[in-house]
Amino acid sequence: MCRAMFGSEAMDQQKLDRAIGRRLKILRTQAGMTLNELASRSGVSRAMIGRVERAQSSATAALLNKLCAALDVSLSDVVALSEKPPERLTRLADQPQWRDPDSGYRRRHASPADAASGIEIIVVDLPAGARVSYSPWGRNAFTQQLLMLEGAVCVHIDAKIVRLRDGDCLDFDVMRAVTFENETRQDARYVIITRRGTSYGKM
Repeated sequence: MCRAMFGSEAMDQQKLDRAIGRRLKILRTQAGMTLNELASRSGVSRAMIGRVERAQSSATAALLNKLCAALDVSLSDVVALSEKPPERLTRLADQPQWRDPDSGYRRRHASPADAASGIEIIVVDLPAGARVSYSPWGRNAFTQQLLMLEGAVCVHIDAKIVRLRDGDCLDFDVMRAVTFENETRQDARYVIITRRGTSYGKM
């Protein structure tokens, strides 16, 4: 399993927290939102948003999901942290990685930033027993597919439950609440593939 998260040392985590904080503030400013407006739209307190923007607190996956949904951006827009022109190639060593401080969930942005194809490929490591929940997106919802590489994952989509094992592939949207859960004692790895600008009927 992937052990790196922009390097495993505390200094690297602080650097990533600062980068995420700056990026969130830029996206909020570009959207013309005050802290109070973003707090009202996302359900995250103004104080917590301020701490994340100032890198005084590490953002969790659940918190980032709420902020991204309120800002109409994807998690990759925040975690990839790229302001460079589109690229065709991204070496493994240059692929941004992020770890959720709550669950230990790790995601690696494998595809080149702003790829011309509009496709994003995210490699996820979900530790044994971990559970990560995401709120539904009300606007600019996108579609995605999950391809299992190792282990098993239980995907909760509202009241529907889908259990995936090696080689299984699930097509789903983010218009409803989604939870990824590893019910096993073995770490799981899967790939999330997203196509920007698509719409989807509920499954």
